[in-house]
Amino acid sequence: MTPQDAIDELWHKAALASDESEFDAALDQLQSVLQEHSEYLDSVSAEYLLSLPPVIRKRVSRLHEAMPA
Repeated sequence: MTPQDAIDELWHKAALASDESEFDAALDQLQSVLQEHSEYLDSVSAEYLLSLPPVIRKRVSRLHEAMPA
């Protein structure tokens, strides 16, 4: 199962929850899966950026700094 599949499944589980405790449990699981997936994407993007030539990394860094917070 891909992270997207797990996210979709938990989203549906939360939407179809029959009571508050089932809803809360689904949301807790969904939050956990989303956090794990976010951390994975952060690490993949960092690895990708580190694999770029230094000149490109500088350009990306300047673009990132120029973006409003």
